[in-house]
Amino acid sequence: MIIQKSVTIDNIEELLTAESMHDFVRVPLNTNYGGIFGIEAALAQLMITWAKGEGEKLLHLYCDEDDWASHVAALGRSSAGLAALVMCTKVDTTNHVEIEKSEALLKLLPMIQAMYDGALKETSNARGARPTVINLFSISNARREYLKPFYAGGLPPKVHPSDSFEGIIDRASTLMQTRADRRALMKHGLASLGNVIYELILNADQHATTDLHGAKYKKGLRGLTIKSIKVQRSQLKDKFSGLAATFERFIANNMTQGDTLDLLEVSVIDSGPGMARRWLSHKHGRIIEDLSAITIEEELEATMECFEKHVTSKDDEASGMGLHRATKAMNDLKAFVRLRTGRLSLQQTFSGKPQTAKFAPKPWKADGTLSAVEGTVFTICIPVN
Repeated sequence: MIIQKSVTIDNIEELLTAESMHDFVRVPLNTNYGGIFGIEAALAQLMITWAKGEGEKLLHLYCDEDDWASHVAALGRSSAGLAALVMCTKVDTTNHVEIEKSEALLKLLPMIQAMYDGALKETSNARGARPTVINLFSISNARREYLKPFYAGGLPPKVHPSDSFEGIIDRASTLMQTRADRRALMKHGLASLGNVIYELILNADQHATTDLHGAKYKKGLRGLTIKSIKVQRSQLKDKFSGLAATFERFIANNMTQGDTLDLLEVSVIDSGPGMARRWLSHKHGRIIEDLSAITIEEELEATMECFEKHVTSKDDEASGMGLHRATKAMNDLKAFVRLRTGRLSLQQTFSGKPQTAKFAPKPWKADGTLSAVEGTVFTICIPVN
């Protein structure tokens, strides 16, 4: 399976079909236009799904044996590249020289240390004074799994309260955006965005670190990618064609003060079992190993239930409000949201009005049946200007 730099969401969905998935994959160091509009997050989920399939999974590098170390270090600075490196079984070069996976992962230590310490600028692969991408990922069973920006000390470590995630977005915005754009973000609801990220990271911590039997995954990751995006009106058809019609309208409707729109895009990615399988396994007291055991309608209903008050697969009675609160916060932000989990790809534009404060998404595209994915990806786009 060879991934092109020009990959789109539709291409990724095509690659997810069983006949397209192979035992090896090649991942580019970067994707066209910075992988914006959720492409990079969708590609990370493709890597997770590929790696969790049966058999050994080989990551084939675009380099020879003399350059593999620098190539791996660069590849790990994208969410898709990091997912491929963490989740694969083996690594080799263009001329099929095998690299010990443990040796490959050692080349990621400086970046992993930066994520652990919250040195946001050092987690990006962007060059220049202002990074356009910031990554923060917890890697299962790593020595530095519990990132300081996400977790407080203790045994076991606990996810920080929501104001800490507001601080992450504030610091990221300071690095990535101009002062005027940052003021606009604060006006549009910095606290609300922090609440969204908190709830989604908390949900990933509670529901994506263990399998459906309760055993912790040996390989896995969870975390977020933050992107600063500038879109020109002239680019919509030339560069970003093929997007869902609802998202195109979201862009057009927010481009009201000229021909440029600044967006902040945040994707929360995990390698867990997905929302419906987790919830239905808890609800019915039997493990749902394969989504083919339930209908699409049952899967959709179960996913929607996850956004209702007091619905949780945890034994803690205080749990269960998180995703409901996240929905309210996304409405405050007038956000566009895409959710990919299981066989579902859903999207919604929030208007900020009370009637849109409920999660009531529509299919990303109306036609076609989607292959099942592993993990869950939320991509949230909010207009800054």
